Amino acid sequence: MQDNVTHSAGSTSAGSLSRYGKTFQERVVQALLLDHKWAEEIAEVLDPTFFELKYLAFMCKMCFDYAKRYRTFPTFPILVAIVKDELHHSADAMLQQQVIAFLTKIRGDEELGDLPYVKEKALDFCKKQALKAAIDQSIDVLGSDTGSYESVADINKKAVSLGASSTIGHDFLNEPDARFVKRNRNPIPTGIVKLDSKGILNGGLGRGEMGVIVAATGVGKCIKRDSRINIRYTGITIDGKSYKPWERIATKRGLIFARDVVESDELA
Repeated sequence: MQDNVTHSAGSTSAGSLSRYGKTFQERVVQALLLDHKWAEEIAEVLDPTFFELKYLAFMCKMCFDYAKRYRTFPTFPILVAIVKDELHHSADAMLQQQVIAFLTKIRGDEELGDLPYVKEKALDFCKKQALKAAIDQSIDVLGSDTGSYESVADINKKAVSLGASSTIGHDFLNEPDARFVKRNRNPIPTGIVKLDSKGILNGGLGRGEMGVIVAATGVGKCIKRDSRINIRYTGITIDGKSYKPWERIATKRGLIFARDVVESDELA
């Protein structure tokens, strides 16, 4: 039996997500609510009209409008409240039924194993649509008397960068309180007691952090290259053997994590 749904105006199979089917499109909207980091990336290239179904385009627009105003994407309970208020003023009874049915469906949905695939395919599709639009715009620019190579290059450069992760940390100018937010860190010690002290690295380098050592010439910044402990992004090398940070190693002071090994430790 075919679903009685309202299609989004202006969407075509070539320029919409309809090729992936209804379930895929619903998963895209669901991902907007569950993965806000991904939502920020795809928001640059996802047009609500890409959705074949009107209720999904409506939900996507509600998410984007909220994010534009509050600089974050809504949680599920907040989205329900927003949609409820918006539909209260709508005369589209079918849209109301479809939205309510969709929200009810995803509220109890615990099968989320396919979301990584959905997010990857949706982002790839939207980025390609942005590039196609840039190519069309470039052709128009080249056909005009005022068109230039530089302007075409700028158009395509911008299109290629859309949808890419651009997180560089907190914008403390606009979010001054962000520096006071407590975070859970699971640092890996550098092995240098002074650097790992609470007043400097507080245990070592945490996931996603980058440490830059700055000091005057000749004070010993590079001397640790001869150390028996070599900490890398993918693991820790101790006496020429590679370990994962969470692997336990037998030492004279007992079994300890590789990340907790220090220069003075003797391996058992």
